[in-house]
Amino acid sequence: MVATAQDNSLWFDKLVASIRTHEVLLETRTANEETKSFYETIIGGNADEIAYMGQDRSQKYFVAQVVVKYLSLVKNTTPLKLALDISGQEVLVWAEIDDNDAQLEHKLIMAEAKVNAEFHKFGYDITTTIVEKSEFLSIPNHYSIFKS
Repeated sequence: MVATAQDNSLWFDKLVASIRTHEVLLETRTANEETKSFYETIIGGNADEIAYMGQDRSQKYFVAQVVVKYLSLVKNTTPLKLALDISGQEVLVWAEIDDNDAQLEHKLIMAEAKVNAEFHKFGYDITTTIVEKSEFLSIPNHYSIFKS
């Protein structure tokens, strides 16, 4: 979709209105901490801090999207145990399944593949470790249990 001049104008009008609203909030000291921090960083002009802020917000957004997409793909047949961790731009999944449950194992592998096909182009991936119940492996400490 190509934006028209009218679309661009409307977008800029909304952006300026939002900035003006934030200006009032900052002047009246009613802005929340996130808004204050954002403008302090931008106004301060420290390129490293601005880049880090962008990276941090990007990571939060994409990691959330990756997790939501993955869970939506495995929602009807979730593993016995499911745990998640984040390592940089990668979501790690620990899944315990019943012994010889090839159907669930395939579904988990396909969910990973679909998520990676969608989000790898943005630098985000998911990696699934699948273990069987009879292996008696504990979920590693750095994972957060989603389903047990």
